[in-house]
Amino acid sequence: MKPMNINMLLVAAMASVASGQSMTLLPDTYIVSDFSYDGSVAAGNMLGPYETFRWTAETGPVLLGRASLPLIGLAAGSPDISHDGTRISASIVNDTGEFLTQGVWDIKDGWTSLEQPIAPDAIITDGNMASAWGLSGDGSTVSGFYWYTGAHARPSKWNRDTGVTSLPVTAGLSARVNALSVDGSVVVGWEATPTGPWQPTVWRDEVKIRISESPGGSTAEAVSSDGNFVAGNALETTTQNRVPTLWEWDGSSYIEQRLGLLPGTPAFSGWGIAWGVSDDGSTVVGTNFYSINPGGSADGFVWTEATGLMNAMDYFALIGVDLSGIIDIRAVDAISPDGSTFAATGFHLSTGDLRTVIINTNAACIADMNGDGVLDFFDVSAFIAALTAQDASADLNDDGQFNFFDVSEFLSAFAAGCP
Repeated sequence: MKPMNINMLLVAAMASVASGQSMTLLPDTYIVSDFSYDGSVAAGNMLGPYETFRWTAETGPVLLGRASLPLIGLAAGSPDISHDGTRISASIVNDTGEFLTQGVWDIKDGWTSLEQPIAPDAIITDGNMASAWGLSGDGSTVSGFYWYTGAHARPSKWNRDTGVTSLPVTAGLSARVNALSVDGSVVVGWEATPTGPWQPTVWRDEVKIRISESPGGSTAEAVSSDGNFVAGNALETTTQNRVPTLWEWDGSSYIEQRLGLLPGTPAFSGWGIAWGVSDDGSTVVGTNFYSINPGGSADGFVWTEATGLMNAMDYFALIGVDLSGIIDIRAVDAISPDGSTFAATGFHLSTGDLRTVIINTNAACIADMNGDGVLDFFDVSAFIAALTAQDASADLNDDGQFNFFDVSEFLSAFAAGCP
């Protein structure tokens, strides 16, 4: 490796210091669906085999196995992760490779398949017994549904201490649980109507509450740790659009706040949905669709109390993360409970690949090499010394090499400054 010119490095690094964020682009087809409490660990699916992965900044995405699609041609559900990042729930192939069921992955023990059957009235329908759609923050409880007599989906939650609890559902109808509070006492999702459309539904201490009515079908997708904030979508009666919606518990019922749609969304056919909400209810994320077709044109959005509903590209640029020229965001799929970290999915502008970008608004300052909270000559000197010695602390892009790309990462981090 050629020696670096320390004077040039110093001049470039110290040219500017501004408030900083961190942005990590995941490899092609790795799609994040949930975060640990502070956003330092993520879970999601790899498109194609639909295999669950766990991500940290240190390891990158690590596949966890037990993908059902390659074995039985069936996949469903959404991987979710505990607040401490040590447990993940997902739909997996059962122990004998015969059908789809719920599973829990533990950092020490790997996968545990929930079967035997999962509940006394559970049946296997076309290779599917159950699927997982949520995990409580404490990692104790998995939510989703299982199939039961009449080929209906029964909402359920499984706890490692008490086993399966079948939640109330109207006879002959299907329902699903999408997310849980930190202890699993509040769960949110949908229940179908006799004519088919889903309706946003909450079960508090196993008591079912319909929180909105929508002829076109709507759902609750996310809940805060304390169960007091719920996010999903509901019908805007003035335009007949399904719009991102936030509900807040007032002690006896959920108060509905419809968040609107992005400019240019047509009445009737356009719609939106919230996928995540921060624990304090101040930030909601999701997708805005410009046609009835969910595969059509779309933009990710971020809503905050201060800004209202914004196109995600504009919102991230506003807070100092300019993604123009890198990725065209189509959805913001997740936000960490503490509100610090976002997962956005879109098309990479250079390759056209579908990629996830993780945006941390409270990132550790990698340019502060000596850890004193100040960016100055001593950090530059420490970085050059580590780079020359090929110390792991200087491998800032985690590719196992020590070269110009690490220098570029350091210069960018130094210019961005420490939060």
